[in-house]
Amino acid sequence: MKKIIGHIVLLSTALMAANFTLAPLNGALAAQPATTTLQEDLTPEEQQSRRLEIFEKVLNLSIKETEGIINQLKTLENLDEKNSSFRVQLSEKFSGFLEFYEEQKKNLENPEEIDLAKIKNWAQSLKDWRENVYLPVLKTAIDFLLINQQKIALEITEKRHKKISTDVEKLIKINLKGSDDLKKMSEQAANSIDKARDLYQEAENRFWLTTILMATSSQQTATTTEEITASTTASTNLEQATSTATTTIPAAETEDQFLSIKNLIGQSLNKIKETYQIFIEMSNFVKKLLI
Repeated sequence: MKKIIGHIVLLSTALMAANFTLAPLNGALAAQPATTTLQEDLTPEEQQSRRLEIFEKVLNLSIKETEGIINQLKTLENLDEKNSSFRVQLSEKFSGFLEFYEEQKKNLENPEEIDLAKIKNWAQSLKDWRENVYLPVLKTAIDFLLINQQKIALEITEKRHKKISTDVEKLIKINLKGSDDLKKMSEQAANSIDKARDLYQEAENRFWLTTILMATSSQQTATTTEEITASTTASTNLEQATSTATTTIPAAETEDQFLSIKNLIGQSLNKIKETYQIFIEMSNFVKKLLI
């Protein structure tokens, strides 16, 4: 029971986090352009210092976010060949992103060489890069994690139901009073599990279909990227990071796909919770029978 509770909590947390993961850092970058207040209250030097501070914070948060995805991918176990191969691909992409962010931090080591125009350009270029290159891959990774975590929850629940069903059959054979009611409850639990699996299967099918379409698109469309800095070194780093990512796809299409899969997994998880509520009711019912 503790194991499934752990997975349910993990999935619930992941689903809630998914609502907030995709936009905040770009929001911070979007807030960088000078407002009237900034222009009136801060000197150019103060504006530059403030923007550098925000830019560095965004890079640090981006690194933490990327490391988190890499670590979560490592926790997935017992994957089949297809999922294992895809996990390797995602891990390589995020490792490339991590190297890219670390390289951008090196540009901040000599602040005396940075002017206001340069930091503005860096902020806008990083924002565009995250939206067009990083976020589509992040959404895919979150979908992949949710699907595989739900698969584990389903497998644990099905094993538990199988054991409970076996025990109920034993009670029916000895004609225990109330065993027929237990059988009905077990059938209700089985129905909830079936619905949970159907929802999970639909999410998985949509995920792989979208992945195939994205892979096909990447073979037909050349990915282009703006330079993240004016320097040749930073430009090269950006191109290397871009080469590890999928082709840019329309934001609306990606968001619809992401929300659809997230919602399907959420509905599937609710059916798992419903199943365990039935298990608890069955346990309480048996205790009353034995009193």
